[in-house]
This record gives sequence, C-alpha cells and structure tokens, in this order.
Amino acid sequence: CALSSTYVRTQHYQVSSEVKKHTMAPTAATRARALSLYRQLLRGALKMPTPNRQNYVIKKTKMEYKKNRNLTDLEEIEFQLRLADTNLDTVLVQAEHLTKLFNDPTIHGHDF
Repeated sequence: CALSSTYVRTQHYQVSSEVKKHTMAPTAATRARALSLYRQLLRGALKMPTPNRQNYVIKKTKMEYKKNRNLTDLEEIEFQLRLADTNLDTVLVQAEHLTKLFNDPTIHGHDF
C-alpha cells in the first residue's frame, strides 16, 4: 500500500508540474512581443486604402487582443502571437495590393 501511495503522489506531482508549466504568467518578452504586434497591426490598418477597411482591421485587432488578454496557457499564447504575426503580414499585403488597385487608372469606377 505504501508503494501505491508513493506512486499516486509521484503521478500527481507530474501532472501538477505539467499543468504549471503551461499556465504560467507570460514573460516580459512575451508581453513586449504582443504589444509590438498590436501596434504594428494598428499602424498596418492605417495603410488600408479606405476608412471602412481601416476601421475593420482596427476593430478586429482590438477585439482579439481584448478577448485574449487574460490567457495563461503558454502554448495558446504562443499560438495567438503566431496568428497575430500572420494577420499582420496579411494586412500589409492587402493594404499594398488594394492601394495599387485603387490607384490604377484602368480600374476606376469599380467598387471595392
């Protein structure tokens, strides 16, 4: 019986330490990375060619960051930061592409 209680305590410790490593508070570097991406997304929004597109990116960015601000799972935090990085790339590519389209004299008259 002593062996099984030791086994149970050991298993409990392993589970507890696994839970702790994934639910630790984000580090200062993680917070700085999140804030940097947030600012870049907001700046990227201003590169969109129309106010509607700018407002959409700003609103979406703020909503997503607010929704995820209390995350403690480090894997989920890392996933969300990679997603924000991907979204930043998408916003910048779309802003460049749409701006070129809006400035193309052969396409005037089309509603985007």
